[in-house]
Amino acid sequence: MASPPEDESRHSTRNPWLVAGAIGALGFEFVGLVLGGAFIGTRLDAHFETAPVLLLVSMAVAMLSAGWHVWKISQRFLKTQGED
Repeated sequence: MASPPEDESRHSTRNPWLVAGAIGALGFEFVGLVLGGAFIGTRLDAHFETAPVLLLVSMAVAMLSAGWHVWKISQRFLKTQGED
């Protein structure tokens, strides 16, 4: 007798711990970049006495780089998810 066809949806499920780890890592990286930008901007403002100009600039750069980094990792994650 022929065996019943296997359920394809069972093979495409993602390990929930892998998903939780990826989301947690993205959160830590985003927060780390933003806090790093705030720290650097505050230090530069104190050194050059330009408060709050360099803080705002460094925060904008940190937010853009964090967003870009999150986008790149999510694209890689979605690409590997489609290969399962």
